[in-house]
Amino acid sequence: MAEQSGVQSVERAFDLIELMCKNGEMSVTALSAGTGLHKTTVCRLLGTLTMLGYVRQSSRTGHYGLTLKFLKISSGLLGSYDIRRRARPMFERLSRSCGETVHLVSRDGANIVYIDKFESQKSSVRMVSQIGLSLPMVCTAVGKAILATLPDSEVRAVWDASPHEKKTGFTITEYDSFVKELDTVRFKGYAVDNEENELGVRCVAAAIADIDGQYTHAFSVSAPKDRMDDETLEKYSDLVLRTRDEIENSSL
Repeated sequence: MAEQSGVQSVERAFDLIELMCKNGEMSVTALSAGTGLHKTTVCRLLGTLTMLGYVRQSSRTGHYGLTLKFLKISSGLLGSYDIRRRARPMFERLSRSCGETVHLVSRDGANIVYIDKFESQKSSVRMVSQIGLSLPMVCTAVGKAILATLPDSEVRAVWDASPHEKKTGFTITEYDSFVKELDTVRFKGYAVDNEENELGVRCVAAAIADIDGQYTHAFSVSAPKDRMDDETLEKYSDLVLRTRDEIENSSL
């Protein structure tokens, strides 16, 4: 009987936690109404959560809200989903299969930042890219792969916040043309940088869904254009899509 009561208390405590997570600071009355719990029960549970450091009471309003302790205990869980650790074996295998460099990037506002790099031992050419390098999303395959997952309003906001320098003769600098490019990315599932950011370099990329279903990361295979003709690019795109699916379905 005691065990049943204990389980019920845990359920009720999480009802309060989820309600405060959704609405922010709340009064005892509002928490009681939102959970259907008696005010006495709410006060008792809030007292325990406050004592443990998970809830605090505002000295100004008297309302209760969650503390940053939840972020601290969740850091271990989030770390277990670190995309670099989780996907490293797949990226290394992709690099070996293509014999080319694989990059992993993370979105940073209107830019992407290179956060990992995998170079094939078979390749005699080393890419000049480096971890920590930041580039506009709009002129990279990885950036376009992420942008293709976003609503039109956010795409426009990123475009307006980006420089539109003609880095090469292939750089897209007109918004209408860029939107058509993203439509192609959505249809094919992968994006291509056809010497848009750097002459002589082609890339094929795909975005990766995070654990919450958001697309904030992408990866690419990059190579000199003389090693990535259209036929080779098509072959690499299949490998990229296969790798993306493997990463997203991975439970590592």
